[in-house]
Amino acid sequence: MRRSEAARYARWSAAVALLLAGLTAGVYLKRGWQRIMERRAAPPPAPMNVMKSSSGLTFSKMDGPRKIFTVEASRSTDFKDQNASLLENVKVTIFGKSGDRNDTIHTQSCQYGKQSRTITCKGDVQIDLESAADEDRRAKDPTMPAQMVHVETRGVIFDQGTGAAKTDQPVTYTFPSGSGDAVGAEYNSQEGTLRLLQNVRMKLRPLAKRDAQERPAKAGPLQEVQVRGTSLDFGRDARLLHILGPAQAESSTARLTAGEFTLELDRTFRAHRLLAIAGANGQPPQLTSQRGADSMHIEADKMTTLFAPEGWVTRLDGVGSVHGARHSQEGEDEFHSDTAALDLWPRLNQAKEMNLNGGVLLKTHVVKSGDTRLLQSGALRMEFSEGKRGQAGRALKAETLTAGSMEWTDAQANAAPTRTKLQADKLELAFGDQGKPQQLDAKGNVQTERVIAGHALQTATAKNGVAQLQAVGGWSQMDLQGDVKLKEEDRNAQADHATFTRVAQTALLTGQAVARDATTETHAPRIFFTGATGDIRAEGGVRSTDFSPNGNAVQLAQAPANISSDTMQGNSRTGRAVYSGHARLWQGDSVLEADSIELLRETKVLNATGKVRAVFPQTPPPAQPSSLQAGTKQSPARKPVLWHVSSGTLSYSDAGNLAHLEKNVVVQSPDQRIRAPIMDLYFTRGMETSVTAANAAAANLGAKQISRAVATGGVIVDQAGRRATAARGEYTASDGKFVMSGGNPTLYDGSAGTTTGRQLTFYLADDTIIVDSENGSRTLTKHRVEK
Repeated sequence: MRRSEAARYARWSAAVALLLAGLTAGVYLKRGWQRIMERRAAPPPAPMNVMKSSSGLTFSKMDGPRKIFTVEASRSTDFKDQNASLLENVKVTIFGKSGDRNDTIHTQSCQYGKQSRTITCKGDVQIDLESAADEDRRAKDPTMPAQMVHVETRGVIFDQGTGAAKTDQPVTYTFPSGSGDAVGAEYNSQEGTLRLLQNVRMKLRPLAKRDAQERPAKAGPLQEVQVRGTSLDFGRDARLLHILGPAQAESSTARLTAGEFTLELDRTFRAHRLLAIAGANGQPPQLTSQRGADSMHIEADKMTTLFAPEGWVTRLDGVGSVHGARHSQEGEDEFHSDTAALDLWPRLNQAKEMNLNGGVLLKTHVVKSGDTRLLQSGALRMEFSEGKRGQAGRALKAETLTAGSMEWTDAQANAAPTRTKLQADKLELAFGDQGKPQQLDAKGNVQTERVIAGHALQTATAKNGVAQLQAVGGWSQMDLQGDVKLKEEDRNAQADHATFTRVAQTALLTGQAVARDATTETHAPRIFFTGATGDIRAEGGVRSTDFSPNGNAVQLAQAPANISSDTMQGNSRTGRAVYSGHARLWQGDSVLEADSIELLRETKVLNATGKVRAVFPQTPPPAQPSSLQAGTKQSPARKPVLWHVSSGTLSYSDAGNLAHLEKNVVVQSPDQRIRAPIMDLYFTRGMETSVTAANAAAANLGAKQISRAVATGGVIVDQAGRRATAARGEYTASDGKFVMSGGNPTLYDGSAGTTTGRQLTFYLADDTIIVDSENGSRTLTKHRVEK
């Protein structure tokens, strides 16, 4: 039993010993393996020229208590016999003077020169420009898009003393609304500015597709803008990109060139404003665009373009010597002004409103007709409709904001062009459905000028006016309202309203119309002129006055000649005028009425037809000596008596001083009445009643008076109870004598009987009758007995 227990104890002891031996061997083996693994994981032996190697290097530049930048590296290696260190996994964080930035420079490997205090990074380098506020917001909300500028390049040298980083290698950069590339860059950590040195290119992008999908379908896709320049300065804090030129910005339809660009970014780093100037390069801004066959060109001393956050252009401003031109198949447009502003429809990049100020000139030339239109003003505003996708909007309205003028020049085939000018305190131009000028409204102090080849200058003034315009250029009709006054050489007119037509060259005056020339004046409710033919028509109650001392057509007295009628039809070239409907002419004591009175200026002839009635003066003959009482003196010349004339027609020749009457002619004086089918009245110039024989030669001649009357075709004379009949009768006023001849001259006297003869001569002043018969002449004196 004891032997078996001893054996058992022996076996246990052997097992424990073996276990302890195994554990001891395992511990030794493990430690050996660990030493092997540590040797494998250990860094390679330092090269012979390495003096010291360390990890986790960090150093900063301070400005008092404020940190300007910090340089971090995962490892730093110092070399023997070299005043330089190798930095790995380098990151430079720039905080700026005010601590408001969080710019970073990152690369894998750099060399730090201890003496020069520069960090040279030959490999790839990334530079991120971001404000501290944006970095804080992004840290709080990781979903917020980064508002930073990201730059990639290589061969960067960072100066620890100045905080500047430089490279002459190619550079690429991106920011929220664009990207680009250049050659060479300089970064100033103290100012937070980045300069791209050469061959700058930039692409401005519109919103991403997810944002663009919210735009209406008619807007169409927004276009990228390619920008080029010689160099670029970028201020992160000011969000300004200054591009030195020659600079160029180009889309698929437009191109802007200038000496310099300045692009201002908004808070989200999207394009907000682009300023173009001539700069040191001296190249003024020029904007050109092409849409199909239409091209446009605009230049100015300075141009400013405003962008919406979504990427489309909202406004374009030009300042200083603004000039623009548009060319199309239909014509050419040109404008000048001191400043210009163009507002565009959202999303469409199409004109909405244009404002021009200072020395505004807008000129249009129509190819088809050759006509031109010139608008001038101190300020002009123009409105456009909202276009559709692929279609430009059309002009709706244009108005001058100061006094303005519109001038049309109509091309003529074989003559000088016709020019018409309209100016007023305000002009408003309305356009039709096709975007063509349709109507021009002129308000306040309207003035017009019209120049036609071979004619004198025509002018007009009025309170307001309206011109109807043709789609092919030029005007078709012009209406002037309110105190209208017209003038052409010595001719002028006025009315409440005037209407002019271009092609027919007519002018219609209505409302108290008056037309004048050097010697005549015509009043009528309506006066119509035809410039091409010289025709004149007046309606509605016409009154004309001739002030000429010698009379334009006839002169019956030394007084203005007046004529009235329902209508008047005349011609300024031929000098013919016909007054119709209750026509009436009066001059001095002479009066003429008829259905129609015709005046012929060249021949000085008057023709009256239809119910002719006239009154002419005739000085009675002096009393016969036989009728004077003994011892009395001859009385002075008496006032003229009036003869009343009626007939079917009357024709008066001023040159011959003769009036020829036909059709039931009746001439009535206070003493006698003459009736005949035909009669000629002869006139002489009478003396003024105050003129004496001594000064008669120097005196002005008086009115024309009947001096002689010759009637034919069956004459009847009634005088103081006597009646004389004959085929022909002649009366002379100087001696008051009647001579009856032809046919069977007969004198009937109710108290003295009947006298006949081959020719009978009798006087108004007495009862003497001279009878001429086959048996000779005899004189009879018959005394009538008063009852």
